[in-house]
Amino acid sequence: MSRTWFTADTHFGHANIIKLCDRPFVDVHEMDETMIANWNAMVGKNDQVFHLGDFAYRADPRYARKVFDRLHGQKFLIWGNHDDARTRELKWSDVSQIREVAVDGQRLILCHYAMRSWNALHRGSINLYGHSHAKLPGTYHSEDVGVDGWGFSPVSWPDIKARLDARPRPEQPEEIDEAAQPGGLTVP
Repeated sequence: MSRTWFTADTHFGHANIIKLCDRPFVDVHEMDETMIANWNAMVGKNDQVFHLGDFAYRADPRYARKVFDRLHGQKFLIWGNHDDARTRELKWSDVSQIREVAVDGQRLILCHYAMRSWNALHRGSINLYGHSHAKLPGTYHSEDVGVDGWGFSPVSWPDIKARLDARPRPEQPEEIDEAAQPGGLTVP
C-alpha cells in the first residue's frame, strides 16, 4: 500500500542554509546525505511525495538531478521562490504553484507559502506550506511541513494531523440572537 508524504525547504546543495537556519550539520555534504537517507528510510518506491518548494538552491543542476534521482517515490513539486527553471524541469510527476489533494478523506491545500485564507477553509480544509523554516507557527488548520520542523525528513498526514489536533481551537461563538444585536432584526 502506498503512502503520501509532504516536505519542503530541503535546499539541497545550499551550504549557507546550515548557518541561516541553524541546522545541525558540519557541511552541505552531511546535510544532503542525512536528508536523502531520512527520505529513503521513510518513503517507499511507490509512495507519493509532495515537495512544497525550495528543493535545491545554488546547486549545480547535475548535482540537483543526481540528488533527485536518488530519492524514492513519485515526486510532485509545488514550487517555491528558490526553484528555478532547471529545478522545475526535473522529472517531477507534476509541477504547480498551488495544488489541492485529498489524503484519507482530508482536503489539503498545498502551497510554498502560508496563507490566511484558502478554498474550503471554513469547511475543514487544511493549508500545508513551507518557506518559513519552522519560524512561522502553524495553527489548528495550517502547518509548515518543511524539514526544519520535522527532523529533516518528509512527514505523513497522520503525523501532521496529530500536531494539528494538539493545538487549541478557537471557541465557537454561541448562536447569535440577531434581534438583540445593535442594528439587528426586530420582530413585532
